[in-house]
Amino acid sequence: MEAATLDDAGQTPGPPPPAHYRLFLAGMGSWFTSWGMLMVLFQWLVVEELGVGAASVGTAQMALTLPSLLFLLVGGAVADRVDRRRALMLLHALAGIAVMTLALLVASDLLSYRLLIGYAFVMGSLQAMVIPTRDAQLSDVIDARMSRAVAGLTMVQHGGQGVGALAAGLAGLVGAPIVLGLQSLIAFAGVWPLRRLPRRERPADGSRPPLHLGEFQAGLLEVLHAPVLRVVFVVNVTVGLTFVSAYLVLLPLLVRDLYGGGVDKMAMLAGLLPVGSVIVNLWIIGRGGILGQGRSLLLGQALATAALAGLATGPPFWGACIAVFCWGIGGAFAINATRTLFQEHASAANRGRVLSVYSLAILGTASFGTLITGFVAEQIGTLGTLGVQAAAMTVAILALLALSDLRHFR
Repeated sequence: MEAATLDDAGQTPGPPPPAHYRLFLAGMGSWFTSWGMLMVLFQWLVVEELGVGAASVGTAQMALTLPSLLFLLVGGAVADRVDRRRALMLLHALAGIAVMTLALLVASDLLSYRLLIGYAFVMGSLQAMVIPTRDAQLSDVIDARMSRAVAGLTMVQHGGQGVGALAAGLAGLVGAPIVLGLQSLIAFAGVWPLRRLPRRERPADGSRPPLHLGEFQAGLLEVLHAPVLRVVFVVNVTVGLTFVSAYLVLLPLLVRDLYGGGVDKMAMLAGLLPVGSVIVNLWIIGRGGILGQGRSLLLGQALATAALAGLATGPPFWGACIAVFCWGIGGAFAINATRTLFQEHASAANRGRVLSVYSLAILGTASFGTLITGFVAEQIGTLGTLGVQAAAMTVAILALLALSDLRHFR
């Protein structure tokens, strides 16, 4: 972590009050509850309402993740220069408007594949700006050990996604427009707690030089030159290519083709993964954080890989629920470890940009992973593709153990 700085009176400023962290978590809870609803509703509209094939599902999910590849580095550079609180408020408001617009279009029977592709690109672009801004804002509001603060944020993120996923299941009862309207209101609700956070002061002269290419590269270069960050970056690339694409493409196809479809079953599977994550993060918070991030990361990746392999056997629906729950437990250990390592090893000057590279490794590669996964599933089926991804992740874990000092990272 960076050294303490002096304020204008020559005093070392203390940590921000706990209330700032709680307000920040409330705002992020709003965002990720809305996002959890989006994930289920978008999958349902594409897979069930439009009934497209596996390749088209992969293409649609690519539209949701592609903006991360295009805009995450931009978002990181912007997050290091602006009042992050105001930026997050604006992004919440824009998301609420976008979701309400889709609700009105669906209510007017104007739903189409092209419309959903455009909606996905807009929401993915907003997410690409939120992620680095959120991660950089975390360091401004914590008053505790970083690992514990990351666990709190991860718990709120996954808890919100789980609640949102379950709420999206109501679409089968009351219709998509009403649930989309609720999603829009939840996104807007995040503006209020974020508004109560302190403003980030501008430079004394009020100057703000224009962005230039070097600023976008700074975070990437720092990651590539730092041994710990470089290895975690590679780990996140494998996650984007396998776990994220499996979640976005293969789970909804599994529900439709093996378990009889329905937004209720999609919501249940999508909601169980965050439940496992919340349990783990509550445990991490209770013990004050974790110190062996490298071992925690390897444990989490191994458990999540075993869950993918279990899904590849085509279990009954209750077995799939258990596998997804275990996937969430493994993912929680891995995410907490990787986020903590990036937060603690990033320089203060480039924090937003470095953290944007963290997310770029996952979501940027997921744009390719979802496209490839959709086409592979079209050829060898959903279960076969799950097996291939589990095997690929096993090879990746063994390679990291052999070629890096990952197990000893702290």
